[in-house]
Order: sequence, then structure tokens, then C-alpha cells
Amino acid sequence: MTRTTRNRWSAGGGVLAAAAVLAVTAAPAQAAPPPRGTAQVSTGVDGTAPDNGSSAQGLSADGRYALFTSRATNLLPQPPVGWSNAYVKDLRTGRVEQVNLSDSGAAPSGSTDQAGISADGRYVVFESEGENVAPGAQVKDRTEVYIRDRRTGRTELVSSSPTNTDKDKYHYSYNAQVSGNGRYVVYVSSRNDLDPTVVEPEPTAGPSLARPYTWKINVYLTDRWTHTTRLVSHDVNGRPGELTSFRPTISADGRTIGFGSISALLPPEQTPDLAAAAAAAAAAADVELTPGAAEAARHSAPRNVAQPLASNPTSAVYYTYDVRSGTITPVSVGLDGAIGHSSFEATISPDGRHAIYTLPEPGGSTGGHRYHTVLYVRDLRTGVVTKVSGGLPGTSSVGSSDHGSITADNRWLYFESAADNLVPGPQHPGWDVYRQDLRTGRTERVATAPDGSFGNGASNQPFVSAAGTTVVFDSTGGNLVAGSNGPAGEHYQVFAKPTGLHRGDGDDQGEDGDER
Repeated sequence: MTRTTRNRWSAGGGVLAAAAVLAVTAAPAQAAPPPRGTAQVSTGVDGTAPDNGSSAQGLSADGRYALFTSRATNLLPQPPVGWSNAYVKDLRTGRVEQVNLSDSGAAPSGSTDQAGISADGRYVVFESEGENVAPGAQVKDRTEVYIRDRRTGRTELVSSSPTNTDKDKYHYSYNAQVSGNGRYVVYVSSRNDLDPTVVEPEPTAGPSLARPYTWKINVYLTDRWTHTTRLVSHDVNGRPGELTSFRPTISADGRTIGFGSISALLPPEQTPDLAAAAAAAAAAADVELTPGAAEAARHSAPRNVAQPLASNPTSAVYYTYDVRSGTITPVSVGLDGAIGHSSFEATISPDGRHAIYTLPEPGGSTGGHRYHTVLYVRDLRTGVVTKVSGGLPGTSSVGSSDHGSITADNRWLYFESAADNLVPGPQHPGWDVYRQDLRTGRTERVATAPDGSFGNGASNQPFVSAAGTTVVFDSTGGNLVAGSNGPAGEHYQVFAKPTGLHRGDGDDQGEDGDER
């Protein structure tokens, strides 16, 4: 199930001509000290309660810098400009800074819902529809992708074009992630002028008033050092996918990209059986989504567009793309080897070796769906597929699991779930965060109160640092931090927790910090 196309960059002596340029370590040798116990990341000035919700976006490799977005207006002394903004908190010093800023340091008028952070925490990529965000960026009324260097304070446009021939203001770029050293940025875009080697046919009709007028959205990779951009989600003839691709992620060394797509990217002989593909798509469309997966689906399509249900998918085949060879591989397969549809929360490990994705499984839910999602991990080197969130032996559940985040040593997988059979004993009555030891299969609850009891709210969307020291997650819980025992909150907030402080679900929990 692979195909190889000519790698224009390598053939031309470009960015990947030497393997040395990819020598990026996923995690620094010296990890930052983790926070002491669970701490709230999204706090207002002087520790006050935020006046709106926040969402975790990622962590630096050593666990020191937590990236999140928030609609709160009281995180900094100066009220924000946009409706939603991106922030980085230094978990060692407690300092919070807004990072979706223009090159001049001003706050753009546009909002930022998604962002990504480099391994060392120096670079942050974000989307914004604001004007004058970067020098020379003639952007008006459309969202583009930017990168900010937190060390120098400079912001540059990433989704730029050498020809700037796409004049449609309704085309835009978003869903950005960055490689470990900040060199490579991957994102999706409906623009048709980013890769100058790809010739797009002229549209048969002019732009309409819909935003955007096309659902032809593809994955692109920009090399900031050579100022070149390549199309990633192309078919066997090198043409852009005709439909939509979603939520790309990139390995720390920039070599492997994972993404979902409903476009036909494989040659006919490698295309899954149509009947089987239709059955997989139908199952995935009737599945109970986790909160993170539902949020990913909302943010994986252009905003403010009224489209038929068929144009608003919530799952897709998950692929990996090898930047050096140009090989595209469908990787979202079950234990039987059949290709299935994963939610948009699928991702890859920091070293690019493992893919983490979901597949639908029969079993109703309280929401009336006939399927729930189960997590799988596939070793891309050996092809071995492991079912992760299947539950304790001899048990079954209808609760969905998703949003896997894995450590750089490929041992610990953190995820969100509503399953009631992952750990023994009493069960949390809702969405919660868990981790599984992929060596032993043991699963542990993560989002607990200091005494190991249940959090009194819903928790989801975990991100674990590559070094495996710290996890951040969203929660409405009011009893997660030592000394606080309030009720569940109205909005989700972001919390950080040392990974050695999980208690209550295993014989040796919290004593395995030296095992990494």
C-alpha cells in the first residue's frame, strides 16, 4: 500500500540532499524540572480565574513551555485584541506571553484557534486573518500561517507564494505544525500558488460569495531555510488532491508527515475496495466522537461555511508522507489489515516511527451512535498494529477514546476516553485522561485530584512532552490542584502535571519515573 513519486527537492539538490540537515533531537539532553503537582496553566493576572475557556495546544520537548489558546481576556495586564489568542507559559517561572503577535510586537486583530510549538520552545506557528502580521505580507481578509521566533521577537509569513497568483481572498491556510528545530512547517491550504512546480487548471467559474468557494484543501510543507514549498497531498500524477486533507503533523526531524485525507491519493490498484471503503466511511460517520475529536473536526474545515453533511466529514484515511522519498502510505489499518477511517486527532510519534489513530468499533453510545472509537498504534517500521484502548481482559465498553500523544521513547501513550473498562475499580462518570504503558499494556488514570480520587469535571486533549516528564490537558475539574476543592467549572482550562504523579490504578504507579 505504498507508492513512490519523484522527490523534486532531493532531485534538485534541495533541502534534503544531505541527511545531516535532518539531525534534530526530539528532546534536549537536560529536561526542565516538572511542576510540583498538578498546576493550572491558564490563569489570569495574579492567579485569578480566567474569564473564558482555554485549550492545550502542545509542549516543548523538555516539558518546560506549555502552548495553549484562550478566549479569556484577563491572562495578561493588557486585554487581548482578537477573540482567541495563543500563549506560552514557562512552567518553571510561571511567565505567560502572548505569541500570536505581529513582527512589530502588536496584537493582530484576527483570532488564533490553533498553534504548534518547536521542540526547544523557541518557535511557535499560528494562523491569523489579521493584516500586517509580517513584513511584506500583503494579506487582507484571509487566514494565513505565521511563525514567531520567541527569542528574537520576529514574526514571518510561512504560507507565502513565489508568484502570488492566487488572488481569491477566500482562500486561506491553517492547521500548522512545526518540526523540532523550527525549519519545516506543515499546514493545509486552499491556495493554488504555493508550490510553483504544480500547475493548477483555471477554475471554470469565478469566486462566489461562499467562504471558500472550493473544498479543495491540501497539505503543504514549507522549508524556512530555503524558502521553498512543496505539495504533500498529491495523487499518483502529482496533482493536488481534489477534495480535502486534514490536520497534518510532522516528526521532530521533519522527515515524516502524517495527515488525513478524503481525496483519492493512491493509484487504482492500491485503492481500497469500494464496498469496504463505503462501509468504513459509514461506520466512521455514525460514531461517538470524543471532545477532542469533535473540536478537531470543527477546526479542520473552513469557518463560517454552510456545507452539506458530505462536505463536513469527521474522519478520513490517515496517511504518512516520507519527505525524502516522496512515498505516501495509508496507515490507518485495523488488526485485520483493512484500511479504515480515523478521526482528525490521528498523529505520529516524535521520531516518526509510530502512527496513532482511531477506528470505529460496533457498540452504541449514550449519544445514540452505533459505533465508538478505539485507539490503535502502528509501528511504521515493522507494520505491527496494536489495539490500545480495548479495555481490561474480558470486558467491553461503548465509550470512545482518541487524541493520543506519545513520548519520544515510544513507551507512554496519553489519551482521552469515556470508556469504563480501562482501569479496575470505580469508574469516572465521563471523559477523562489516561495513559498506557505500551511495554506492559497497563493503563492508568491521569487527571486526578491530589489524593488520587476522581477529578470532579471532564478532562481531555492531553499532550505529553517528548522527554516524558510533563503532560498538559484540558479540564473543567475544580479539585485537581492541591489546596483547591471547588466545583467543576463552566469552561475548560489547561492544567500541567508531572508524569510521575499518577496514583490509584496500578500496583506501582508513580514509581516508574526512573524507568524511562
